[in-house]
Amino acid sequence: MEIEENVVIEEAPEVETPRVIDRSGEPVIEFENVVKNYYLYKSGRERFKAMFTGNRGVRQHPALGGVSFKIYAGESVGFIGRNGAGKSTILKMITGVSYPTSGDVTVRGKVAALLELTAGFSPEMTGRENITMKGYLLGLTDDDIAEIEDDIINFADLGEYIDQPVLTYSSGMKMRLGFAININIHPDILVVDEALSVGDSRFRKKCRKAIKALIDTGVTVLFVSHSADALKSTCDRAIYLKDGGVEFDGTVDDALERYNADIEEIRRVRREKKEARRQRVLEKRAKKQAKLAAQQAEQSGEVTENDV
Repeated sequence: MEIEENVVIEEAPEVETPRVIDRSGEPVIEFENVVKNYYLYKSGRERFKAMFTGNRGVRQHPALGGVSFKIYAGESVGFIGRNGAGKSTILKMITGVSYPTSGDVTVRGKVAALLELTAGFSPEMTGRENITMKGYLLGLTDDDIAEIEDDIINFADLGEYIDQPVLTYSSGMKMRLGFAININIHPDILVVDEALSVGDSRFRKKCRKAIKALIDTGVTVLFVSHSADALKSTCDRAIYLKDGGVEFDGTVDDALERYNADIEEIRRVRREKKEARRQRVLEKRAKKQAKLAAQQAEQSGEVTENDV
């Protein structure tokens, strides 16, 4: 299993005056002792059988083991951790894609998720028709959709393709339309994955500017990233997830320090194990060579005795 590169702590840009967060009211996101287990099926046949047996005997993988945290309106919170630490599972619960095995997840407000941007598109429908359909899926009324439709179309910058079936779009065009929809629905909570790659460099710059504008208006932002520079410029708080639990919750600098220290420790242990394996191989090889040399010496002695 590969270990991610350290989060390189680059020189951060000039930091603006931190926003004042009101924590006297209800949090917009609250996890209370959340546990999430996934069933691991060996085959499609086992999955089908489990439908009638209530998953009896099926092995489970614990993705989250009692996670608790609160996020208040206007906070920008970064989530960091190794692959499999639970970041994606938490985001899926916040966006309503997945549900906890136990515990409570509370989300107060409209969520826009810049993750699976093309999910829910109908390929046979035009881009304009998909805007309407996605609006309905996000709980918008006809008036709401009419109010933001032109903004979405202008932001996506698809030209005449907006009235063509989505099946004629390139993957980049579909992502641009998906981003434009999610960024213009006036969300209360914005979920962003740094792996997001939308269009050309000009459009990516446009996307970053739009996200920054939402942050400035007080939208709550959840940001998944391995980039220290991106975390520092976007977030004022970071949650470090490790083995399905919250390892640290505090400032971005402190979270990065803990994360990097753990990654270095993992690498040190792996280097030691690798060196130990190498030493065992060398010792085994040396013993084999010594045994072979002894056999050759013995055979040489026997030949000399017979000749005499």
